[in-house]
Amino acid sequence: MLNSDNNKRSKILHSQLPLVAIIVVAVCVYLAHKFQSTAFKETSVVNGIGNSCNFVNETCEFLIDGKIAIATFSTAPIPEESVTLKLFIPQNQSIESAWIEGVNMYMGKIPVLLNDNGEGKWSGWFMLGSCSEPVMKWQLRLNIEGKESPSYLYFVTQ
Repeated sequence: MLNSDNNKRSKILHSQLPLVAIIVVAVCVYLAHKFQSTAFKETSVVNGIGNSCNFVNETCEFLIDGKIAIATFSTAPIPEESVTLKLFIPQNQSIESAWIEGVNMYMGKIPVLLNDNGEGKWSGWFMLGSCSEPVMKWQLRLNIEGKESPSYLYFVTQ
């Protein structure tokens, strides 16, 4: 009698085992995805530094003193290619100097040669150096006249 009860329970457990396994795997995948997406939000592309550019038609928005600024690139930045850059910054602000630096690898200061086109519109160009990193993180540093700290725009080349 006891043996037949154990056999019945064993058969029931064996019939439910695939369902339980699927549920456990689904929960693990969900938790892993949730952890990974929250880690990505917190670290961003540049390890927690704000103003990361996710290009949409070679354009991205970033903040200067809490106000929206827009950067438009002629092409997605790639090493050893001249890239034209247009910046639209809040009016009544002037860029003193601008350069690009590597974040995850020292690449020196790459000058961004900008011209003031008036009314917060700036245009210029730059050329990134090549490096051995498969994914390179960059920061465009904008020194704004009258501001103690610079504004940054971060982007990635692959």
